[in-house]
This record gives sequence, C-alpha cells and structure tokens, in this order.
Amino acid sequence: MTDIRRPSIRFGLKRGFSAEGDTLSVETLSHAARYLRDHPPSADVVILESVDALAPYRVEMEALAAASADTNNQYEFHALSAAMEHLRGGKDVRVALIWSDASEGGKRELLGAVPYRVTYGYFGLPLPVWRVWYHIHSYVCTPLLKRGYERQAVRRFMALADRAGAALVEFPMFQSGSAFDEALCEVVARQQRRLAETDRHERAFLKSSLSEEEYLAAHIRKKKRKEFNRLWNRLSELGDLRLAVYNQPDVEDWLKRFLWLESLGWKGKRGTALKADADQRAFFENLCRGAAAQGKLHCTEITLDGKPLAMLSSFRAGDGLYTFKIAFDEEYSRYSPGVLLMLKLIGEVLRDERTAWADSCAIPGHPMIDHIWAERRGMRSVLVAGSSPLAGPALRYAAAATKLAEKLRAALRERYHAFRKERENEQND
Repeated sequence: MTDIRRPSIRFGLKRGFSAEGDTLSVETLSHAARYLRDHPPSADVVILESVDALAPYRVEMEALAAASADTNNQYEFHALSAAMEHLRGGKDVRVALIWSDASEGGKRELLGAVPYRVTYGYFGLPLPVWRVWYHIHSYVCTPLLKRGYERQAVRRFMALADRAGAALVEFPMFQSGSAFDEALCEVVARQQRRLAETDRHERAFLKSSLSEEEYLAAHIRKKKRKEFNRLWNRLSELGDLRLAVYNQPDVEDWLKRFLWLESLGWKGKRGTALKADADQRAFFENLCRGAAAQGKLHCTEITLDGKPLAMLSSFRAGDGLYTFKIAFDEEYSRYSPGVLLMLKLIGEVLRDERTAWADSCAIPGHPMIDHIWAERRGMRSVLVAGSSPLAGPALRYAAAATKLAEKLRAALRERYHAFRKERENEQND
C-alpha cells in the first residue's frame, strides 16, 4: 500500500477536527496497468493520477452516479474522462475515490468521487490549496456522493486534504441546498473548521407542473408572446419550419451538423468555435458519444427546409436535463432562432415524463434565458480551512481576493457584451 506524499512539516489538528486522517488508508494509482498487474487496491481512499488510471473504475463510477442524491453529469465517467484527456489542466487532475469500510469479506463500496487539483501560489499564497476541479466548460461542480453517505465521504476527503497539508480546500459552483451542501456544512460545523463563501448566485431553471400554455401565460408578458409567435410565423412563411427532438440521435450526424453550424457564426469568425480547436472539439465529441451510449444525450433543433437554424446539445442526469451548447444561423438572427428554440424546449420538458427539470447552466442575469425561464437554481462556491495554523489568515485573504477577482471579471464581461451588442447593431444598420 502506498501513501500520499506528506508535507515536510506537519501541523497538529485543531480542537474539534477529526483524527481520521491519522488512520486513513490511502493508495495511489498512476496507470491502469498497476490495477491490472497487482490487484484492485483496497483502501479508504484511492487516488487516481491519470485518465488511464480511471478506466478500471468505470462500472463503479457509473453506479455511483446512479446512486447519488445530487446530479452532476460532468463528473460522470465518460464526461470526466473526456475533460481530463482533452482540456487544459486535465493532466494535473487527481480523482479521489472514497470508499466505505471493508466488510467481513473485504468488500468496499464506492461512496464518492472528487476530482481535484493541488495548486501553489493561489492569489500569491505560498501554501498548497486543493481545488475541486472546474474547467472552461464547467457549469456544476457538485461532487458525486452516494445517497446517505455524504457526511462520511466529506469527512474522508477533508481528512485526506489535511493529511497532505492543504491550507485550504476550494469547493466551487455546487448546488445550494444539495445533499452535498448540507453534508459539507455539518462536517465543517462539527469539526469547527472555518468556511468562507466566495460566491452565491442564481441561474435560470425550469421546473413546473403547469402546461406549456399555462407556463408561457404566467411568466411571459402577452406582448412578448405575440412577438415570439410573429417571429415563428414569419419563419414558417419561408419554408417548411420544424422543431425536432432527439432522445436517441445519430450522434455522428448530429456532431457534424452542430460543429458546422457553430463555425458559421461569430465564434467561427473569432476562431473560438469548437471546430477550430482540436482539443475542444475532441472533448465535445467524446462527451456527446459517451452520453449517447448511455441514452443521456438530448438534442433539439429548429430546421427550415431541412437546414438547421438553431441546435441545442443537452445532457440527462437523473430526472433532469442540463443544457450545454447552443448554435444558430446568424443569417436568421432577426428571427431570434436561439430564443425560439429555448421557448420550444419549455413545452418539451413539461410534457416529457422522463424530465422533472431543466437547468439552463447560464450565467446569472443572462439577458435571454432569464426572461423566459422563471425558476431559479441557487449555486455556491466556498473555501474551507485546513488544519494548518496558517489556514485562518490564508482563508481570509483568499476569500477577499477571490471576491475581488470575480467583481473584475464581471465588469469585463459586462463591457464585452456591451461591445458585442454595439458591433451587432452597427452591422444590422
């Protein structure tokens, strides 16, 4: 059994902290070959150091996703593998698989899977900081933990971080009020740890018992509804206008058409379309293929005489739907095909017996989706102090720096969107 690297200086645990880290058994796998050559490791925590090392645990991770009270399709096996292999920072990601105690027969159950990175120099801090992984395409970072065992899994993950000397642990962008949120808050309180919330926001969400007509009437002004109907009718005068929904799409055909449509717009002109970047494209393709293989890829599009005007790729998780990438033909922008597609999705979700909710995964205050999807999902980001005596001052500094950085990013985003809108208006004139 191998151990994680320990810091050269170990600090004593604070009063109230669990001593579980001193008895925690840990094994590390760098590649799948070790798993196959030796034996499946039996430990409280198994740390996987590569996407290759993740491969032998596919069945267990898929079972964990199905048994989790919280949903996060981005941490399911196929999505996490694609991100680790193709996205920036993925090579440095470690995945902590958290296991139950061994039964009399030596069998253990997977209780949690937490991908994380260890960074130094976090806002200039010369201390190790563990950060649950998020990347350029992340929209939720709620860890997948087995229902009913969330507290045990959180305790073991924090014990692992303490044992490695982490000054802080960052949990970004998780669902507020989730089973993980409740477990984390309880563990932090019981162990008398310090916690600082660095972000809290809401984003557009769809969950209702109303019919499509009732929902639109309740949440969208009559004048706006008439305008959207007018746009749809004007489009239909141009040819055969259709809404298509695919729960089991021809994934290769969908990928080809989606990447083509996205490349035609402003992203293609700026060179930021998925098709223009080999790694981004490979991530998206593998993500969609993996989801399709499990029946979790959900695709919607509006076509005119068979030509796509707007396309949306979404992913199922549990009884919900996460919308991901949308593309539309900018030659028809005066008809707002992207908005029409998101409006039509309302009826599809409300009628679908498999779907209880849909998450827009949009930024807070999104100028389009916030006005047509009425419900909101709360998201949080927090920093939790480790056992080091330096953790308290580090937490205060890092929390303040994180909030300031987010304010600056928000200001830059606002300026950028204003600039884009001004350019679009100039082009339309």
